[in-house]
Amino acid sequence: MISSPHPQFYTRLLNLNSRLGPKAKEYNRLNPHNPIQLLGKAEFSNPGMSHKDRIAKSMLLLAQSRGDLLNSEGKKKTILAASSGNTGCSLALVGTLLGYDVIVITNKKCSQEKRDHISAHGATLWMSEDLQSDVDCLHGVHCYMQQEHVLCSKFPEKYFNVNQYDNLDNMSAHMEGTGREIWEQTDGKITHFVMAGSTGGTIMGVGRYLKSKRSNCEIVLSDPEKSNLMGLWEKDREITSPNSGDSRLQNVKEDTEANGGILLEGAGKGSLTAIMRSGNRALENVDSCVPINDFEAFDECRALAKTGVMCGGSSGLNICACRVIAERCAELGPQEGGYTVVTILCDHGVKYMSKIYNDGWMEENEWRRK
Repeated sequence: MISSPHPQFYTRLLNLNSRLGPKAKEYNRLNPHNPIQLLGKAEFSNPGMSHKDRIAKSMLLLAQSRGDLLNSEGKKKTILAASSGNTGCSLALVGTLLGYDVIVITNKKCSQEKRDHISAHGATLWMSEDLQSDVDCLHGVHCYMQQEHVLCSKFPEKYFNVNQYDNLDNMSAHMEGTGREIWEQTDGKITHFVMAGSTGGTIMGVGRYLKSKRSNCEIVLSDPEKSNLMGLWEKDREITSPNSGDSRLQNVKEDTEANGGILLEGAGKGSLTAIMRSGNRALENVDSCVPINDFEAFDECRALAKTGVMCGGSSGLNICACRVIAERCAELGPQEGGYTVVTILCDHGVKYMSKIYNDGWMEENEWRRK
């Protein structure tokens, strides 16, 4: 069941203490009664194999309740969504079950497994690169998110614009579901929540809920090194330390131009989404950021798979950032109740068998390990 209010259906919290770094492990040896706990919420066990099931259910059911899925003649619109993959899979699942036609626009970065997953649920898959040449109104429109907006603006009676990056129903799903579940499952002992950002719905929604329950709960953004989110967060707060803010953004620009952009799917962005700007400042509830190299995240995924847990790249990213936070906690020393660091295991690794878990793909892209 997706985001059920009944505790027996909550996605589990997995103990990931085996992935802690040396300082945290030594801390735990010396402080068994106030330990550092690293927990991962197994969102890959949702029906669509990712945490995006939650927002698909929320956005579509709320839109349906408002009548937004019907045109002026009372006929069903086609659900149209731009997605890097997982939200498309979840919208295909939920939308088809609700009886709607679903079209997902993605791009060539999306793994073949996710493309097949979208189609398997009955949705129509459009590739952004093809639309630029095949659809007159999209000539010169390169971004799949912009393509979604152009088509929905031009054909408002035909398409429902999911607009996941700006849709506040996305964030609400995590405020009312994921955040509450984590709070209850940790008995309110959570001290740190670590999460990547793409739409921003998870880190903003969970962060807002946890801050409402415990104001000193630290919310940490895990961000790919070639993402702009950390630099934009620093710039908004006028952080002027070396290699921060504008300097970090410039370094990302130069590195991307020289070596290509983010390889990891479903995390990082070039600009802030409306959800990330929905508070009084950029990524309002985020207290700190941890930059992680794509290949460090991939290596973590491959190591984690050998423990019996197979996840996608954003989960590896999150665990790497958690390890950094846990090491910092160990340096701070003991505190009453210890430290409980929670992250999201966003999606299942079977969606990346042709990429992260493929030796040939890893070797082919090894030159980008910088």
